[in-house]
Amino acid sequence: MNPEVTRRIEAYLKKVMNPGVTVQTRPRVDDSVEVISGGEHVGVVYVIEDEGETSYQLQMTILQEDLDDLAG
Repeated sequence: MNPEVTRRIEAYLKKVMNPGVTVQTRPRVDDSVEVISGGEHVGVVYVIEDEGETSYQLQMTILQEDLDDLAG
């Protein structure tokens, strides 16, 4: 993704999720960016181009151990 799209994705995620979210480019990959919150990787945003339309998909994995840490 180009720097302008990356900046706009970061601004959007800050607005709808958390002002502390940052977006970083990924080495050797230009179809996605990494989403960071609190210094931790929380997901990846992929660019999806289909039938002339562009969209962006956030993929976030939640580990069972992370949920277990919240129980108590």
